[in-house]
Amino acid sequence: MLTIDYKDSRIGEAFYKQTNESLLTLLKHDYGKVAVDLKKKDNRTILLMDGLESLTSDQKQGIISVFTNVTVANYFTKWMREWLQEAFYYEDETEIQAIIQTAKNISLPSPMEKQRYYSFDFLGWQREIYYKLAPFVENHVSFSFDSFLYFRLKPVREKLLYLAEDAIDEYKMELDYQLMLNRCRDLLRKQAPRVRVVYVYLKDKIEFMDEKRKKISIKQIYQWLETVTTFERSLPVHERIIGPLVSMAPEKIVVDSANCDDDLYHTLKNIFEERIVLADLQNNWQACAPIKDSSSFPS
Repeated sequence: MLTIDYKDSRIGEAFYKQTNESLLTLLKHDYGKVAVDLKKKDNRTILLMDGLESLTSDQKQGIISVFTNVTVANYFTKWMREWLQEAFYYEDETEIQAIIQTAKNISLPSPMEKQRYYSFDFLGWQREIYYKLAPFVENHVSFSFDSFLYFRLKPVREKLLYLAEDAIDEYKMELDYQLMLNRCRDLLRKQAPRVRVVYVYLKDKIEFMDEKRKKISIKQIYQWLETVTTFERSLPVHERIIGPLVSMAPEKIVVDSANCDDDLYHTLKNIFEERIVLADLQNNWQACAPIKDSSSFPS
């Protein structure tokens, strides 16, 4: 018989509930082979599993996976919160929740976000928990879950520190991005158009032309460029795009579609909204339809 001793009755109940529900799927017609019970003893909760020796290797692996998932579900957020409070001194609950959500997004990235590099491997981290739990289930070894957390999973918990660091960096970048968007929108609301239409070429370097297809000089851009967005300050003027466009505040912006990637397009769209049009400026002057939206940047 396998017994697992829990100091926190809530965790014991979570294991008991999920194990019972999963056994119906895992064992199917063999469901009666394993008996699961939950008992209280001296203010502690004990999970009892009898009949594991009759299960196949695959069925035992299924139970280990259930235990792994319950552990992750109950301790991922808890450990992340502890790292943010203890190692990085975060106290504001709104910030803590936002960073934890960012950590979850990093852990399970969308197809587009998978192209980005993060130091934390969530699936590998989850597998470590699985392999730490496996010997107890496979060999029917009873144990204290609290001791298991403290000793066996201590290295696993410590790896979340790297994820916390990535999540904090990502969270701060997102804050800076939103501040930049708001600042640019505020400037646009206050600034009267200096150029009615601006054509933006992006092939070799950034070039701006007015509605008469006349190149707008860097000297002129300097004169208009009263405020530069934070992330553009280190760039030469000919490599900037957002600051000059905001300073010109045009009624319409036609951007070279052949060389405008999704990230740049969505940033421009978030700032200039309906003023932005994509067109093949290398081959014709007729504006084409906007490219399909993606989730690279939040709206």
